[in-house]
Amino acid sequence: MTFSQSTTLARFPEDCNLDNLSSYISKVEIFAHEAFRNKNSYVWQELQLKLFKINQEVFQQGHALGTLRSLKNWLIRDTIERIELQYLPNYQVPEEINDVDSFIPFIKDYIRSHRVNNHPLFELFDNDDLTDKDIRYFLSNHWIYTQNFHSHIAAYSLFTPFEMREELFKNIYDELGQGNFAEAHPNLFKRLIDYFGGLVEKDITPETYYFFNTQVNLCWFADGLHYGIGGMGALELSVPSQHTRILQHLYRRGLSSEIVKFYELHCQIDLVHADGWFAAAKPYLKTRDDFQKVLTGAVRMLEARVNLYDGMLKGIKGSSRQRIH
Repeated sequence: MTFSQSTTLARFPEDCNLDNLSSYISKVEIFAHEAFRNKNSYVWQELQLKLFKINQEVFQQGHALGTLRSLKNWLIRDTIERIELQYLPNYQVPEEINDVDSFIPFIKDYIRSHRVNNHPLFELFDNDDLTDKDIRYFLSNHWIYTQNFHSHIAAYSLFTPFEMREELFKNIYDELGQGNFAEAHPNLFKRLIDYFGGLVEKDITPETYYFFNTQVNLCWFADGLHYGIGGMGALELSVPSQHTRILQHLYRRGLSSEIVKFYELHCQIDLVHADGWFAAAKPYLKTRDDFQKVLTGAVRMLEARVNLYDGMLKGIKGSSRQRIH
């Protein structure tokens, strides 16, 4: 069965107007429950694509406050988030963690030991078992969330305490090339992906959309600052071990430092960024409820990244599954 055939009865609800908001929300709730009960199903893929398109509208056109688009998109976003929260894994901070000085080592250990750091995808890099086409496929998906990483930090900074913004803006300064825009990280990444033939949009997986959507949820729309601390701190701390394996493969291919500079930089600076995030957040981690929110944010981001890598691995191995665009 093709994607188009299987989703004739599973298209995202679109019939929203001011006279039927309650009915429309109910339809979105039903759709979202079906999606999260059957993760990676066609319904789940359709939901992630819809949310990704809404997020792209925000990036490109703003929120359109006062329009039906704004209202409809907010209802969709809010409803999807409410439903997804009901299906998230329920990890709890250990009872013995009662102060920030014990919590920060705990959360860092959790991130370092997470299964995402040993995903089977990286065995392909370790074993040099990847074609040029495979690398381009991987990089095409990587680009979707890399190009706007600095924007997530900027959005998140809007509802963080003034003192904490110093560290976030240092991070943005690094991401944008430390004053040399040609060295901004999206530009460095584009240099690499162009070497392998450039972005191919049909390669983008629903799992990649999901990872991007999770970043937006935690940085742009989360309930308070703690979820973003967990999510973004987890990304920064986990990236170097993953990127090191990618970088070593690219070196063995004979690529120059000029071409792979994106990965060289992230292997060097992301541990610094992670320490900076958690140090800046420390004054605002006061209660077990704060700790739990940070852990929840970390779990969401890391599990979404596992899903991301699952999608890439399926694609590289030649899955026959239809993809949506």
